[in-house]
Amino acid sequence: MKDFEITKEGIVVIQWLKGGDPQLGEELYNMIRHKEGERPNYFVEFHKVDSKDEFIAVLKDLINNTKEGTLFTLHIVSHGDEDRIGTEIGKNEMRWAELFYYTRHLNEIMCNNLLLVLSSCVGGGILSHIEPEERAPYRAVVANTREVYMIDAQNGFAAFYHDYYNILDFPQAIKALNGEIDFSKEILPGKKKTEFFIMSAEESFDAVFNPDRDPANFKRIVDKLMPPTPCIPQELRVEKLKEILRKRGEELRPHFTFQD
Repeated sequence: MKDFEITKEGIVVIQWLKGGDPQLGEELYNMIRHKEGERPNYFVEFHKVDSKDEFIAVLKDLINNTKEGTLFTLHIVSHGDEDRIGTEIGKNEMRWAELFYYTRHLNEIMCNNLLLVLSSCVGGGILSHIEPEERAPYRAVVANTREVYMIDAQNGFAAFYHDYYNILDFPQAIKALNGEIDFSKEILPGKKKTEFFIMSAEESFDAVFNPDRDPANFKRIVDKLMPPTPCIPQELRVEKLKEILRKRGEELRPHFTFQD
């Protein structure tokens, strides 16, 4: 890929919440909008949507209006689970794979410099929806693997953006975010909160092609592609598929990570 010359950078917040929810995206925007005046060619945008159609319209506008040389962090404030985000699961929702269709276009415009922040619950489920044959849908993502309390998102992301401007600030920003979460309070009895994490496109790709990440799912893949047979020992079937998976990963990784 060609070198990326930054001419403009900023933060874009999209809020997709229920009317009765604390308006965390709007609160965050009002808290960080002062950053526009602190650096030349820096911007902070806020978009409030109530439906999937409105959400898609904002994403399309960002794609159409983002010029080459623009770099921004895309922060999405919404409800979510392992498979989707939205306000009403089964009605007013968007699958992670569909979201990635749009963020992938943005990431391509930015030459693999899109920073994606998800303050939704179970954003860690995105790995199951990565399409390794396509370009990466982000340069890096901030997410969580479990439910996120409103108060943790409210306090945590206020701390995250306190000194944050771009990707160079990610390490200290994620530390500040997790530092505001009260881990002594459990989600449910015996179910603890987890820290927000940063995962790069490279790490996401490698996780998708790691057969040890989800052994149960990998076994299903083995059984589907190479059905059990008395003629082939189970160990041989598994090792053969691991080899196939490794070679396929080596073929696809350069394109996914913009290294071709």
